Amino acid sequence: MTRREVTMNIILNRFIVGILFGMLCCVTLFVTSRHFVNQEITPKWFGLITGVGIAGILSGVFYRNLYVSPKSVWIPMFLCGFLIVFRDFPAFGFDYQLTMQTVCLLLLFFLLQHMTAIFPVEYFLGITVILMAILACYGLWNYSGPFLSARQVRLTGSFDNPAGFTAALACGLPCTFYFFRNTSRTVKYVAVLIAVLLFSVMALSRARAAIIAGFVVILCYLLCSKYSGIKMKNWVKISLVCIIAAGTTGLYFLKKDSADGRIPIWQSTWSMIRDKPVTGHGYGTFNAKYMLYQAEYFETHPGSKYADLADNVLHPFNEYFLVWAEHGMIGVGGIALLGFLLLRRYFRDPSRIRFIALLGLLSPAVLSCFSYPFKYPFTWLIALLHVTLICSPGKASSRRTVNATRTGLVLTATALLLAAVPLMKAEIGWNRIAHLSLAGKTREVLPEYDQLYRYLGKNGLFLYNYAAELHEVKEYAKSLSVFERCVRYCNDMDVQMLLADNYKELHQYGEAEKHLKLAAFMCPARFMPLYELAKLYETAGRHADALTVARQIIDKKIKIPSATVTAIKNEMRQLLEKEGTCDSATQGGTSDESKSHEPRQGETPEVTPHGSALPP
Repeated sequence: MTRREVTMNIILNRFIVGILFGMLCCVTLFVTSRHFVNQEITPKWFGLITGVGIAGILSGVFYRNLYVSPKSVWIPMFLCGFLIVFRDFPAFGFDYQLTMQTVCLLLLFFLLQHMTAIFPVEYFLGITVILMAILACYGLWNYSGPFLSARQVRLTGSFDNPAGFTAALACGLPCTFYFFRNTSRTVKYVAVLIAVLLFSVMALSRARAAIIAGFVVILCYLLCSKYSGIKMKNWVKISLVCIIAAGTTGLYFLKKDSADGRIPIWQSTWSMIRDKPVTGHGYGTFNAKYMLYQAEYFETHPGSKYADLADNVLHPFNEYFLVWAEHGMIGVGGIALLGFLLLRRYFRDPSRIRFIALLGLLSPAVLSCFSYPFKYPFTWLIALLHVTLICSPGKASSRRTVNATRTGLVLTATALLLAAVPLMKAEIGWNRIAHLSLAGKTREVLPEYDQLYRYLGKNGLFLYNYAAELHEVKEYAKSLSVFERCVRYCNDMDVQMLLADNYKELHQYGEAEKHLKLAAFMCPARFMPLYELAKLYETAGRHADALTVARQIIDKKIKIPSATVTAIKNEMRQLLEKEGTCDSATQGGTSDESKSHEPRQGETPEVTPHGSALPP
């Protein structure tokens, strides 16, 4: 090949890689679809899986040199993926969705190594910074622009809540640091302005975990004068650390109740960890078992000051606790080993780009102490990019990859795409029949639930919805059989309430009582479990027990004032008056309880989820 042909080939290769990487970033940041039950997160995961599949096929077909990082990094990552996929296979069988996501992430890591070997690093970071600026502006536009709706009362961008939106911004913030020392003043000033924009939007969202992560990475960058170029005296560094520490501490008072509410969550999670500290309970078992530990905590601590803050919990707000609870010390050890290998690689050959990559990993690491950034595919994408930058030698391999490796890459990517199609159809079908059920066509859609069970049978929310539909058409026994599987993957107050309803309709009052009491201990601040328990006692002819629960409801503090709660209290007063046991204080009530409350803006009245075909 002539020099001109070689140059054109390099430019074409870089153009293709840039397009592929930009596509992966865009689908994990901006894609949403109303065709899915979870319209913000599920489409992003399918977008990543599709993008990785396409990139894998193109790379295997057109590129003959596929660089692979040192085995020391691949081994712990592959072992972790193998453990997650096959650990619970004997007990629960093959998990279609989990396997697909794990293969997608491993393949993504492989492709990023190839991409960074032929594509300049600054282009990767530049694409990320530009898209971060667009994401921040998009979030502000939705928050204050013409598309603002009653639902969009917080800065969420294209995510389901501020946690995901600000996690993306926090993970992208360190990428702007790379351009602070650019030779072009224009590039330098634009990078600084984007960094200020990202941090300002995080602060405006009041997402404390993202703000703390931003503080930490900014502080680390400023203190490292070797790469930041900012020289400060020791007293200035100490003052800066104290100011940021004070600001971080002050964030506690920004949402004090929310911060305090995480204490019992961590205490209950720690109890879960203590039961199986080495091996853990298994992937996905947090949603199945945590609420049982929370119920046990409040049953043994009836006067706990945290009772009014408790609610259904889907995550411990700490990724490390989650890994420890589900995978034990084996999982935590895997993370520690990977961190050690990355630090060793950095200190063996430190450079500015590796320092920026370390900050890029530090941001989600700090976020993981207080939030759930790895619920979102963009966090995985940017984290794996930084891992690749630390491991990469900075140049393409001169060795030609054997055909078997390229063939394996193409086959794996093709299989990933083919596997995603039926699962995507199942997710879309679930959303469609869920809306049909809400339109009153519950019995007509039940056969389709049976068909989707093959692909979504390990999705706790799908199983809950399926059981709710069966309850609606009065197939209580079959609903209970679905719940037997549902509680393996999802077990919270709503599940216990619907279980109790099924047993009540089957006149198994003892079982119904057990599940209602468990629901009441899971969420002590909620009125509905106690209300249903009082009604159950009335139905069973246990009037004394019904009156006891009625008094408990009347004396209970209102967490969120609503018309529903007020109606419950009034009904319980009428029950006591009917039995002639209502004292003067109860008849008069308190000023807070006797008034009719309407939901305040941004609050949702407490309602029963029974019969709902969509996520509660």
